[in-house]
Amino acid sequence: MYNDEEDNERYFSPDLLHVVRSFVSVATISNLELAPYGIRSVPTKTEDGIPIRKLYVTNLPPKTTRTELYGVFAQYGLIKSCWLKMGDKGPNKTPIPTYAFVTFSNPADAHQALEAPSHEKILRGRNLYTSPADSWHQPVEDADGRVCWKPRFSRTNVRSRSRSKDLDEAGTSTKMSTVATLDSSESSDEEDVKSCTILDVLNRDCLTHILNYIPIRDIILSERVSKGWQIMVQEYLAGVRVLKTSWWQAEAARLTTAVLRRVLARVGDSLLALHIDHHWSALNDRTAHSIARFCPKLEELKIVGMHTKNWNPLLYGCKKLKNLSFISCNKLTDSSLVHLAHVDSCIEKITVANNTHVTGLFLTGAAPPQLSSLSFYNCYSLQGTVLSAAMDSLPNLTTLKLDLCPAAMWKIVPMILKTLSKLEELSLSEYMSSEVCFTTQSSDEFCEALTGLTELRRLNLSRNIHITNAVLKQIGQTCHKLEYLNVSSCNSRKNFPQPGVSDEGLAALWAGCRRLRELDVSYLAGLGGAGLAGQGGAARLRRFTARGNPALSAAGPAALLAAAPCLQEMDLCGCDGVSEEIVEAAVNALALNPRHLLLRLAGTGAAQAQEELPKHRLLTVNVADDLCNPNMRPDFVDRIFGNDSDESFDDLYDHDDFEDLFGSGESRFNYLNTLHVGRSHRYIVTLKSVVVVALKIRRPVHSC
Repeated sequence: MYNDEEDNERYFSPDLLHVVRSFVSVATISNLELAPYGIRSVPTKTEDGIPIRKLYVTNLPPKTTRTELYGVFAQYGLIKSCWLKMGDKGPNKTPIPTYAFVTFSNPADAHQALEAPSHEKILRGRNLYTSPADSWHQPVEDADGRVCWKPRFSRTNVRSRSRSKDLDEAGTSTKMSTVATLDSSESSDEEDVKSCTILDVLNRDCLTHILNYIPIRDIILSERVSKGWQIMVQEYLAGVRVLKTSWWQAEAARLTTAVLRRVLARVGDSLLALHIDHHWSALNDRTAHSIARFCPKLEELKIVGMHTKNWNPLLYGCKKLKNLSFISCNKLTDSSLVHLAHVDSCIEKITVANNTHVTGLFLTGAAPPQLSSLSFYNCYSLQGTVLSAAMDSLPNLTTLKLDLCPAAMWKIVPMILKTLSKLEELSLSEYMSSEVCFTTQSSDEFCEALTGLTELRRLNLSRNIHITNAVLKQIGQTCHKLEYLNVSSCNSRKNFPQPGVSDEGLAALWAGCRRLRELDVSYLAGLGGAGLAGQGGAARLRRFTARGNPALSAAGPAALLAAAPCLQEMDLCGCDGVSEEIVEAAVNALALNPRHLLLRLAGTGAAQAQEELPKHRLLTVNVADDLCNPNMRPDFVDRIFGNDSDESFDDLYDHDDFEDLFGSGESRFNYLNTLHVGRSHRYIVTLKSVVVVALKIRRPVHSC
């Protein structure tokens, strides 16, 4: 670092060159500067401007003691301390010193020791290599020049105390600076600019914002750059409240428990939320112990894709844990959660997704009384009778999500809802099982259970074949505080035995739910637009979504625009019957009630109009981004699996892909065609059909 390559060209004497070579080897190791003609120039301060008192000593002989180091360096001045770093210890190993730190009381003595020739610093026949220690190893000085050898408080407090004192002195000196001349002020400004670094230019908020884009592991590794940078990094790590392991780096690197333990040792004391959602992880059962040890203030924990069964250590370390989420944890069972969800814990939210072992038995015991949110998604082993028995011990439950659960769960849902009178959010989506698709299901019990949900504010019933107009009528009569409703893809097939959701149910919904802010009625076969008039119930509506409705025309959304003065976004992507009249209706509505409005009309008749659409300064029309899913439309028909199955495979035998794979003609099947013995012929023909179908399939089968 301190070598100057340009100075090497000035050496002209062979004798002098021999002397320089001996000094170059020492200077390279000891991190010193070389002046012209071989004369060494030793720095007296570090790059941060801190006086050099501590020296870094290497090339130590074996069995070196502190007394011997005192004897070598005591000739240059008073030594404050001497520290030896010993090597590895073991039953058959003798510790060998690797390096040492020698600290002088006076920076001038340390400077003299650095400038001393190498023959004066010999110990047991070895030349000791000395160099200034790193900036963050040097003792700290306050504003008065007093050295803090062993501060009982952090170095950040020393720096902040000195800065506050400097501010006080600066306030008293501003009155005296008014009598200074212009030349003196300009010279002082030039000195300030020269001594200013990037840490002084950027404030703490700006540096914190920049460090948020850097992996935290790299921030910890860069801590030894300088003392000022170390203090700033410590302040940043002390202010970290949320940590997601997926933020570390964009490359696919494996996350181990040892690496996570070292990171949590630095930031875990102030951490409030931890998300272990790394894509490539190799975490073991000691992960829970590391979290419990280093994160005492943790309130939110999210685990994704970990194959760990034992999470009991969280009970003893993270006593303030409130939000607990397990996503795609295959080994998670009820025994893993029974100790976490006990009566003395502070758990308020529990989320389990993509699991095949959890049945709900962990809630039947002494459940936490503060539990207010319970979410299950894609849990095939979940038992409705167990949940129904556990709801009596959860009086404060306000959020319940049972999405993509077994088909038998729907029969127990009314019994569960009757015990939850304080429920504010309910999600019963993706009940599209093939076991009940073609059997008539009564919704009377579910409607009766809805009569007690008077506090309901958010309701998600998307992709649920059990939702009918009767359910919407009951919601309109009971849930007067409802603010969010999603009934998309409820019986999106016209050939279902259930009637599904249509204009009749929406008209009854507007009459009772007058606080609606968001409504989603996408992919409904019976929605024509007559039920979108609003009738005064859309006064607070802000977002309306109706994607992929082939029977919807522009008249219904136009009437809704006139009845909803607070509407800010209307999504009609994929509605073929919506014409450019909807844009005219939006312009007229903005003239009466000005506000910013976004119209999404991609895939509609208005997007294909050749004439220029009307414009308004508060209106934004998006005809490019089509958010509609064509496979979920009510009029979607699979090309292979159609209604007529007799002739569905006739055109597959003549396709070019079949010939490209097996060759042209019947040469590849001569052997198969010769086998016409009894049952073998039928097996061969079936095998041919399966191969052909595998070649022809282009997309997955649309679920019911």
